Amino acid sequence: MTTTTETRTRPTVFDRSVALRMGLGVVLSALSGLMLLLAFPPYGIWPLAWIAFVPGVFAQHRLLPRKWASLSPAIYMTIYLGPFLARLFGPENGPFFQYLGVLIGILVFFVQKEVKFHQLTGYRWFILHGVINWVGFEMIRATVIPLIATSAFIGYTQATQPWVIQPVSIFSVYGLNLVIMLFNFALAQGAMAWFDRKWEAADVVPVDGRATWRWLAVAGSATAVWIVISLVILSIAPVDPPTVRVAALQPGYEKAAFRDDARTSQERFDAFADWTRQAAGQGAQIVYTPEMHFNFDPQVDFTDEFRALALETGTYIFINYSYGVEGEPWRNEAVLLSPSGEFSDVYAKNHAPPGEPLSPTAGAYPVYDTPLGRLAAMICHDANYTDVARKLTRNGAQLISASLNEFGGFGEQYWTNVTFRAVENRAAMVVTTRQTGSAIIDPYGRQVALNLNPGEQVVLVGDVSLGSGNTPFLYLGDWLGWIALACYIFFVVFQIMTERRAKKAAKS
Repeated sequence: MTTTTETRTRPTVFDRSVALRMGLGVVLSALSGLMLLLAFPPYGIWPLAWIAFVPGVFAQHRLLPRKWASLSPAIYMTIYLGPFLARLFGPENGPFFQYLGVLIGILVFFVQKEVKFHQLTGYRWFILHGVINWVGFEMIRATVIPLIATSAFIGYTQATQPWVIQPVSIFSVYGLNLVIMLFNFALAQGAMAWFDRKWEAADVVPVDGRATWRWLAVAGSATAVWIVISLVILSIAPVDPPTVRVAALQPGYEKAAFRDDARTSQERFDAFADWTRQAAGQGAQIVYTPEMHFNFDPQVDFTDEFRALALETGTYIFINYSYGVEGEPWRNEAVLLSPSGEFSDVYAKNHAPPGEPLSPTAGAYPVYDTPLGRLAAMICHDANYTDVARKLTRNGAQLISASLNEFGGFGEQYWTNVTFRAVENRAAMVVTTRQTGSAIIDPYGRQVALNLNPGEQVVLVGDVSLGSGNTPFLYLGDWLGWIALACYIFFVVFQIMTERRAKKAAKS
């Protein structure tokens, strides 16, 4: 008697159309790009940041053939960065930056070779490599790409969620970036493990199922611990702390004063005086102006008028100005004027983007003692770095202004960056922009008042508590960012060595 045994095997992916796999891979990669774009302002769908990379990473490692695998990150970086950069830098520069986003995507396609590395190492390093690859590069661009700095950090998508972001006062924003990317890559490996159980593919090295479950547990636990720490920090925040009433003046002007041919200095001062009176009428004790709001030194021009206004309204006034005189250095500074008519030491912008010279007064971090609290100022790009707010807070600042003369739609993002500076240092922040987004933010990153209506003239008034400046971040700084950078360098070297060993083994 003859018996036959029927052997059942899993369907092979290559039984299906390669075109179908490619098409699905492209769609999933595009979905990742779209989710990344929508996670950031002005859309602000913040939960998408926690899953945005999953479809693209899955497509890269399971759907696209190895020689085409880098097409996935190229697609989602193009779809994300093209519109993002175009909107960020404004319609006048939009086409250039849209094109730049495409170029970055093309560069990613030719440079990224990580699938081969993971197949050679059996995907043992998949999650660590993916997380470090992203966050380590964030540290690089924050230190060596001055136009962008920390802008568009994945963690900034959570700026409206104070219950999520409190641990950055310990671990810095890089800590939140690491947790979000760990969550993404653990889910991506989980999807890959599921796929490997269902189908076989000739060019795919399966992931270890047990290791995948361990990584899912690690990612879930890390996220849960992060949120628990955040909730605990919020729970011990002062319930009814003393507050100071502040006003951010958003003029809605199209240009900074030194470029504004439509308004004279007198017209600008007269409008400013009216807004200051409005703010004082609503009880404001401190009034803030945007970067470059005046085109003269208030201690030289309109000095008596400023002093009379401060005395009349009983307000402390942060005056932001910029000007250039032939034969003298450029100035981009802020000065505090008290109701008694006393001017403080000036603060000058410490991080200037390419093309803007630093003022000769840059390099100092003054803090002003007043009956209302210890006040300080940042200007524009200063808030896109983590060091300026930290230095000011270590000098005793409790309330810091962050003024901006935005270009393009940068103001749509700026307040998110400043929110993290508030939480990192436990200092209140007042964001004043020329026309796109002003905010009053408490030391726990809660937006007391927020205006994101472009082009509007707004007197934004709110009560904000003073900061305590008692966070580990003040002394540890971006320690996790530096660790991520060191690990990034390790993986670059390790990947090169692994591929070289594989080539030698193949030849022998």
